[in-house]
Amino acid sequence: MDDLTEHPAAVPAGGEIDAAATGSRRGRRRWLRVLLYLLAAVGLLALLTLAYAIYHHNSVTPAPERVVIDEATVIDDVMGDAYGKYSAAKKGWVYVDDDDVTYIMRVVQQVKIPDNPTGDEMYFVTSGVAVDGSDRARYGAFHVHPNETRDGNLTAANLQVQYSASVAVQPEQVYFEALSENLWGWVIKTQTGSDPNHSPVTVTNNVLAPHKDGVAILAAFPGSSEYVPAQPCAEVKAAYDAYNSTTPPDLGSYGVDETEMDIEEPEEPLRCDKRRWHYRVGVVNGTIAAPITVTLSGSQDGQAVEARKWKVMFDPKSFTYLVPPDLALSTPPPE
Repeated sequence: MDDLTEHPAAVPAGGEIDAAATGSRRGRRRWLRVLLYLLAAVGLLALLTLAYAIYHHNSVTPAPERVVIDEATVIDDVMGDAYGKYSAAKKGWVYVDDDDVTYIMRVVQQVKIPDNPTGDEMYFVTSGVAVDGSDRARYGAFHVHPNETRDGNLTAANLQVQYSASVAVQPEQVYFEALSENLWGWVIKTQTGSDPNHSPVTVTNNVLAPHKDGVAILAAFPGSSEYVPAQPCAEVKAAYDAYNSTTPPDLGSYGVDETEMDIEEPEEPLRCDKRRWHYRVGVVNGTIAAPITVTLSGSQDGQAVEARKWKVMFDPKSFTYLVPPDLALSTPPPE
């Protein structure tokens, strides 16, 4: 009968139940603390990152803004500083030089270079002749660019050249050239004479470029020479040869003091002339100015001249082109 008696199921002791529940609660609290620590660490890191960003923004000097040139404004300011007031009636700037000679100066060529990282650069050329009709002309070459201090302001360098002529430089006589990867310059053609049927007309190629705090002349060589005499070319050539083959008498051997005599020498006959010197700037490759190739063509004494070619190299040390003696001008260019 004992086998038929129901026995109650075994029940764990109360202490065992409490221990299991307590261990489970402690595990959950541990993970909550870890999660809170992680959230606090992430928040602290975010605050530190924000604080550093604010400090960096306030401590780093912002890059200066790129300077943009307004061409009309710059020309008005620079021309006013260089020449004086603009005359609307004369359509130019009235300039009086140190000899009290008055010129009307005008801008004949201008170029703005917008790809300089620090700001725009501007190059322009001016020219004018004396208003009194005297044989005087002048030109100016200007380079305007941002200050080296990058304070948002501009600086202007220029070169003024005065020479004997009654013809001002014209727009078609100014060529803006890339001389190297970081050097722009001009070839400015100055002209003496205006009508080859009355007097020789010569054109000179003047190479200029900015240098240090100014503008420098890098080279000068012939551009053209033209004269059409009233007599036939063969006749003028014979007179020219006779003039140069004549040996003046040695008056000193006869006891004559030539310094006390007023001897008027005959003028050298002018020959038929129509020569041209064409230039071409070489391919730009690097920071040294490219060579300039000059070729001679045309005629003299009514006959074709022998074609010639010169390669004029740049000398970085002197910052000039080394013009060969047989290409150089008979008289140095004005500076």
